[in-house]
Amino acid sequence: MQKTTKQNNWLRGMGLALFSLPFLLFTQAVLAQTCNANAVATTPDSDFTEHNDGTVTHKETGLMWKVCSEGQAWSAGTCTGSSSTYTWDAALQIPETLNASVGYPSSSNYTDWRLPNVKELKSITELKCFSPAINETVFPSTASSWYWSSSPDANTGSGGAWGVHFYNGYDDYGNDRISSYRVRLVRSGQ
Repeated sequence: MQKTTKQNNWLRGMGLALFSLPFLLFTQAVLAQTCNANAVATTPDSDFTEHNDGTVTHKETGLMWKVCSEGQAWSAGTCTGSSSTYTWDAALQIPETLNASVGYPSSSNYTDWRLPNVKELKSITELKCFSPAINETVFPSTASSWYWSSSPDANTGSGGAWGVHFYNGYDDYGNDRISSYRVRLVRSGQ
């Protein structure tokens, strides 16, 4: 009888494992970036100059971007850690604090970082991809979520601001300024 119970428990365990396997595989697939191989890239690698210091310059706009989102650190050629979220007012203060700390490793010795306007932020979206809608070779570990821009929403007065959602590259102006979104900083090029 004990042998039968052990066999039944083993079979139940195997059944559960086999039943769960498709869900585990599906979950991993959903979390990975998906790109349309037949579409033309809107931000190919060749559009960027890498400076190997956690910054890249977008050749089309001349803007220099921090590769990592705020809260992450540039280390060994990639972004480590988790990106942080901020209200819009707090996001506007990040560049001021960073610019006052020249020599801080993630500031790359520049003192003119700022929050990008919505048009600038939209310029780095990769429209042939989603989850995230960005070139992951250039901007690794980008969250598939909202990022703040410096552009206030003229339609709602002082209540809203523009953001870009890097799940699909969608931009919107109805974002409540007390919401917590991610931040990527930019500076005018040389």
